[in-house]
Amino acid sequence: MRPMDIAAGEPLLNEPISRLFWRYSIPTIMSMLVTGVYVTIDGIFIGHYLGEQGLAALMLAYPVGAVLYAIGAMVGMGSAALVSINLGQGNKDKARHFVGNALSLCLIAGLVMAVFGSLASRDILIWLGAEGDILTGAYDYLVWYFLLGVFPILSLTFTSLLRNDGRPGFVTCVLIAGGLLNILLDWLLIVVYPMGLAGAAIATMLTQAMTGLVCLQHFFSSKTELRIRWHKLRLTIDNCLNIARVGFPSMLMTLYLSVVLTLHNMAFLWVGGPILVAAYGVVSYTEAIFYLIFEGIAFGTQPILSYNAGAGRYDRVKQARKLAFSVTLATAFIGLLLIYGFPQALVYLFAGDNEVLTPIAVEGMRLYFWGLPMEGLLLVGASFFQAINCSREASILTASKLVLIAVLIYGLAWSLGATGVWLAIPICSCILAVWMWFAIKRQDGLHA
Repeated sequence: MRPMDIAAGEPLLNEPISRLFWRYSIPTIMSMLVTGVYVTIDGIFIGHYLGEQGLAALMLAYPVGAVLYAIGAMVGMGSAALVSINLGQGNKDKARHFVGNALSLCLIAGLVMAVFGSLASRDILIWLGAEGDILTGAYDYLVWYFLLGVFPILSLTFTSLLRNDGRPGFVTCVLIAGGLLNILLDWLLIVVYPMGLAGAAIATMLTQAMTGLVCLQHFFSSKTELRIRWHKLRLTIDNCLNIARVGFPSMLMTLYLSVVLTLHNMAFLWVGGPILVAAYGVVSYTEAIFYLIFEGIAFGTQPILSYNAGAGRYDRVKQARKLAFSVTLATAFIGLLLIYGFPQALVYLFAGDNEVLTPIAVEGMRLYFWGLPMEGLLLVGASFFQAINCSREASILTASKLVLIAVLIYGLAWSLGATGVWLAIPICSCILAVWMWFAIKRQDGLHA
């Protein structure tokens, strides 16, 4: 594709990549960290006020409810990438149509998931092995999660679109406000009014409602050239298929997290019992903080990658990718220093002074986190393929993770017990990072 004749003042096409990267990535990383903070706060409230049973119930329920985030990621990243590519090609009307269709898809998906989730949650939890108080708590959590599920779908979609519309700083402010609201609601609905896991779910969904609706209103205002007109809400098959095609890797990435959590939970119940599930909950909350930073790097780089790919400037695409990988590795190594240096402090943060849980969780961290740099590279790499409209490579990478991790978890659980379950993720990440490196070299060769 030839470079297009775009106005010399276009920032995404002409400003230095390093300046663009930090302008887009810092607010996005901050917003992801804010998201991580209120995810962490959820874990702290549940661990301290609902104990091991609460953590175990949450760990069984959350992966099921995470399908809402998978749908939001697909619609949000798919539409955001297509909007940026079309803007890079100078096609503003088509970009507006993608924004309108994204809203319609959010509303339809939210309605479908509310019905499905309300009817199927208990059966799914029983199939996963939940019983007794853990089943009751997990079911209370999921019912509210699905009934209010349109809000996380809207939030993920329109925070992505608003970043692409040149407002990453505003998105950060909205998410900071959401984080503060979530802390307040957790305190009210778990501590003041002891609603248990139902209160935790309602707090999260009301926070998502605030962030999603505030970001959505921007696209009904005169502040944007991507303003939603009512006739743009009418779905077209071509637009829906394109959003699904480009966004499918993001859906797989989010479902991958959900599937990984579910497989770990089932494997730990098989080889050890609820105490291992609770320990895995502590490890997962710690991992989530760094995973969200990696997502911030990926989301912040996406508008730069997509716009320049649309304009035919692959040299700038390579610069942005190299910088994103470098920052990802630096973040991962800092994370390793913190995790291996202060594991007891991290366990205490989520579970308090629990003499039974602490040694198990610390041992899990030691076995689990050495693959963190590779995990970060995989997430940013899959996002790179998606951003430049190479959804096939992104889908292959993410789908391979799903298949390989399932094989490794149960193969290693059978042969090594709990130790094998902890080791499955880092081994999987290292294998797939090698494949990704060759795929990127192949892509670079096409643009040489």
